[in-house]
Amino acid sequence: MADTPATQTPTDAGAAPNGQPLEVKAPPGHSITAHQVHGWCAACSGVELWEELHAWRQRERATQVDAPFTDRAPAPSREVARHG
Repeated sequence: MADTPATQTPTDAGAAPNGQPLEVKAPPGHSITAHQVHGWCAACSGVELWEELHAWRQRERATQVDAPFTDRAPAPSREVARHG
């Protein structure tokens, strides 16, 4: 698991959510974009894919003024309801 919850925000423009300096490069096979934004990615040791996905969702939701508390749909989609 990442060393910092994905819900934390950087304290300044030069720091990732985990408090580390933002990285311009990433190790081979790692996501450069995730390292630049979060300071880590799903390819890093101890980090799982769902953690990176959650960090991206939290980041995007934070940009919305009226974002709901959860990103789960309030009701099943028509496709699910039709087949269920």
